[in-house]
Amino acid sequence: MSTVLENVAEAKPGYNKRLMVKGASEIVKNCCSKYLDEKGQVQAMNDGVKQNLDTIINEYAKQALRTICLAYKDISPNENGPNHDLPEAEEVKDIEKNDLTLICIFGIMDIVRQEVPGAVKQVQRAGVTVRMVTGDNLVTAKAIAVICNIITKE
Repeated sequence: MSTVLENVAEAKPGYNKRLMVKGASEIVKNCCSKYLDEKGQVQAMNDGVKQNLDTIINEYAKQALRTICLAYKDISPNENGPNHDLPEAEEVKDIEKNDLTLICIFGIMDIVRQEVPGAVKQVQRAGVTVRMVTGDNLVTAKAIAVICNIITKE
């Protein structure tokens, strides 16, 4: 998901629009060429930082957290069209695909309702094979499946 903010004081001189992007960490991170360090300073993205971010994403996923990445890009007039939305027919616009600055990665969790693990065990005892369908990161999906008793940790 993305949006263009107007009147951003820190944006490019003469043009005050900033693209803000939120999405799956594995995807958005790969569109970033820079990141904000702990002091809020823009730094060039390098392989060491990417590897560290991948480790963080994996650790969050092991805790059944869905990881989200926030990033931005200060844009120029008419960059990817006057409304910044070319190509119009695509879900992901060209402007969103590169040269982003990573702000942060955070994890969110959809709490499993209390009755779910017991209900899964009950239907398994009745001979039903329970399957989970998700678009989550594989590590996150496995962690959620363990919590729900769909699979065992082993």
